[in-house]
Amino acid sequence: MIKVDISDLLGRDRRHFYRVAPSVEEPIILKTAGGSFPLVEISGGGCRLPVAAHSQFSESDLLELHLPGQSTAIRVKLRPVIMGEKAFGAEFVELDKEFCEVICTYVRAREIELARRFRAQAGNS
Repeated sequence: MIKVDISDLLGRDRRHFYRVAPSVEEPIILKTAGGSFPLVEISGGGCRLPVAAHSQFSESDLLELHLPGQSTAIRVKLRPVIMGEKAFGAEFVELDKEFCEVICTYVRAREIELARRFRAQAGNS
């Protein structure tokens, strides 16, 4: 009998939300005082952005997040947490529950869209 620790399977990930890559055709845009940047990934807890966006805001700045299909921007504050060569991870700070729900609804819809696309491609193989 082999004993497996569940943490070995789950990893040491701190994330509490699913994350998805936005559609190329309908990007999610973060507007800062220094410019507009497309998100690489998004979740209810944060996002990944191109490295170029890193120096364009501070943690106290209130930024605008524009989701596809939404007429009004979501106001967010970001705290950079992980830096990579091409992108960095940032968590949402003091995000209103209402805005978190809007983001999570987008993420769930995008997950379903990606799953359907994957199944359709697998069925054509």
